[in-house]
Amino acid sequence: MASVQVKVKVRPGRVVQFPKICVHCARPAAERLPLKRRIGRVTRLIDVPLCANCAREAGRRSPEEEQWLRLSWVAAVVAALVAGALLVIVLPAGMPALLRLAIALVVAVPAGRAAYDLCRRRSRAAARPEKKAVLHAAQMVTFSWRATTFEFKNDLFAERFIELNQHLLMELQ
Repeated sequence: MASVQVKVKVRPGRVVQFPKICVHCARPAAERLPLKRRIGRVTRLIDVPLCANCAREAGRRSPEEEQWLRLSWVAAVVAALVAGALLVIVLPAGMPALLRLAIALVVAVPAGRAAYDLCRRRSRAAARPEKKAVLHAAQMVTFSWRATTFEFKNDLFAERFIELNQHLLMELQ
């Protein structure tokens, strides 16, 4: 199935109209799938419609996915503790204790975050194919202060989205 990209003129806080059908299967929608995109320090969050079945599918986890999610916090704590302890040991003993702890903390926090992020990425990779299909049915490709580009896998949804937002459409470059 080919994807359709649509660029609309929309500023933060403004509303984009979505059809009242599921972005994945085009059944009547009652749930929402949050699309989140971050560029630098700015994050854009937009909810697209989902039917109850697709919402349920998006929430289901494979055993491997569940395992990686549980492991993420443990890995983060262990990585932070190991990095911090090693740094405290490696730093010169003549250095003030508070300075050694501060330096260890500066290294331990990113080490823990890296371990956490790695486990979360592995978890997303271990998701069931059905869940991945639902989650990738709509993507926010880019956004700026005045426009957002969406990519839809479902042609019917894209067609209806274009009809609803005809006055906001922009040319793709």
